[in-house]
Amino acid sequence: MFALPIMADNLPDYEIEGAGTGNQGTYLVKVSVLSKKSKVIDDEIGRCAIHGVLFRGFANKEFRQQQKPLAGSAMVEQQNVAFFNDFFETTYKNYYQVLGSSRQVVKVGKQYKVSSVVTVAKDQLRKDLQEAGIIKGLNSGF
Repeated sequence: MFALPIMADNLPDYEIEGAGTGNQGTYLVKVSVLSKKSKVIDDEIGRCAIHGVLFRGFANKEFRQQQKPLAGSAMVEQQNVAFFNDFFETTYKNYYQVLGSSRQVVKVGKQYKVSSVVTVAKDQLRKDLQEAGIIKGLNSGF
């Protein structure tokens, strides 16, 4: 069994889905965080958005969207634990923007489901991870 990175332990329980078409070079995703408190900071939602785009991928039947994880698989996260621990400390903040007017808070049992739409700069994220040697380029062989 592989050990999960320390970073994954710090993420809340979240869901990610497509939220329509973003500008060229971006993804538009809706991230929902489950929390004991009704206030979840944008930074937490942004971290979940970046993590989801990299390692989970997302879909939305309404918008006919389906995106595979940008990093390819969770194995990339496990093989590069030190890189991603550092990445999720500060660097990830360069790749997202939470749309403030999109926030929704719904009480679900004893928890809150806090949702926001987030723009993720996928092209820049891919480019920077390729330059760091974490993922392969689109034009490289299998």
